[in-house]
Order: sequence, then C-alpha cells, then structure tokens
Amino acid sequence: MSQKTTHFWLDFFACFLIPAYTLLFAGSVQWFGTNFSVIAVTGPDHYRGFVYWGILAGSYFFVMLSRTAFVLPLRGARVLVRLLTVCAVLSLAYAVAIPYLPAYFPRYAALHVALAAGACVLLMLALLVVLLALRRTDQERWRKPLRGWGLIVAGSAVLFLIPMMVSTALEVFFTISAALLTRRIWLLAKF
Repeated sequence: MSQKTTHFWLDFFACFLIPAYTLLFAGSVQWFGTNFSVIAVTGPDHYRGFVYWGILAGSYFFVMLSRTAFVLPLRGARVLVRLLTVCAVLSLAYAVAIPYLPAYFPRYAALHVALAAGACVLLMLALLVVLLALRRTDQERWRKPLRGWGLIVAGSAVLFLIPMMVSTALEVFFTISAALLTRRIWLLAKF
C-alpha cells in the first residue's frame, strides 16, 4: 500500500469515521448522566450500534498498535505492546458482549464495568510502552505525544470526577483522543 493510500485510510478512520460514529452513538442524551453501556440496553438497535462501535474502535486500535509494535526498536517492547493490545481488545469485546443490566444481572454488570475499564487502562498502557520505547531513540520528537498521553489521562480523570461515574462525555473524549493519539504516533514513527 502506498504512503498516500495509508494516510488516506488512517485519516478516514481516526479523524472521521471513529469520531463521527462515536458522536452519533452518543446522541444528544445527557452526556454526564448516562454512558454507552446504559444507552446500549435501551433497545435492540442501540445494542447493535454499541456492538458496531466496539468492532470499529477495537479493530482500529488492534490494527494500528499491532503495526506500530513492528517499528519499535526493542523486542521486549514489541512483545509487550502486542500482548497489551490483544488483552485490551479482548476486554473490550467481552465488555461489549455482556449487556449492562445491573437490576437483573448484578455480577455480570460488575464484570462488564471491570472489562470496559480494563480495556481502556490496557490500551493506555500499550500506548505508553510505545511512547517510552520510541522516546529512547529521539526524546524531542516524542515529547509532545507523551504530553498528549498525559493530557488524555488527566482529561479522563476530570471527566470521571465531574459526575463521579463513567459518563458518555468521558467515553467520547477517550475514544476520539486515543484514536487521534494512535494516529499521531503511527505517523511520527513510520514517516
């Protein structure tokens, strides 16, 4: 695939498709009073939309982080990024597959929450490993992406603390900013 084609598809997914679908799925509900899991169980079409969102986001992060792992200078970092990425995507897949129905299935609801949170933590750890491994080669080049990683963590913490729960606002912010950071890392590492 040519560099121009790669840029097109990367931009299409990271800058358009993932943000657009994430915002469309979030809709115009109270962004601090609900979340994707609650929206998903309000109807069969919403659950299907949630599954599509999970497939879209999970596939993007799996492909991009797997490809990024190949350019890392250290073998141990490559293996660790692949392992964290696979675990993150599997956690997301299981979280999407387990409906969030705390009134009927409280244990499954707790498992859903743990898996969804775990997917985000594992994804951010994979991105951190990538950034730290690449930073060893050129500290100046990777300073801004590493700062961006920290801002995503800080922004996510603030968006969690405002309503004291995982909210739609947090999920939208995290999905879009993590997708854009992954794109930036790939472009800096590859080209």
